[in-house]
Amino acid sequence: MPKRRFTPKKTIPTTRVSVVVVNKENKILLVRHKKGNQRYWVLPGGRLEYGETFEECAIRELKEETGLDVEVERFLFLSEALAPDRSRHIVNIFIKAKVVGGTMKLGDEPVLAGVDFLPLEDLAKLTLFPPVSDEILEALSAGSSKGIRYLGNLWV
Repeated sequence: MPKRRFTPKKTIPTTRVSVVVVNKENKILLVRHKKGNQRYWVLPGGRLEYGETFEECAIRELKEETGLDVEVERFLFLSEALAPDRSRHIVNIFIKAKVVGGTMKLGDEPVLAGVDFLPLEDLAKLTLFPPVSDEILEALSAGSSKGIRYLGNLWV
């Protein structure tokens, strides 16, 4: 008997921009999420809106979730999250940025439970979604030139 395939309500993946911000004290900016009884950390960021560039999304989402203003430095890596039953498909874009202003404060979204700079060396011990702690540390390591080159909007 062939395996039944889930028919999704959405026909295109969700695109999420996640932002890696490390301060001068070598601490990484994370946002605490709560869903039911679950508590976990995520990189600040969120859903890309129609007509918005990845950089614009990163800047907007950081401001909404943390109150901080950032400047995008470079693109780090991409990943996907595809539920086993195909009910959810998320494309994750990871961007490195630096704080250029603002005052840190937790945004208004109900899922948000906290925002903080945590020691980078503790990253691997935290429950982080998606689970990209090793990839972040590798991308940030001294002398690491890994990452992707983003060509921007090529629509002519």
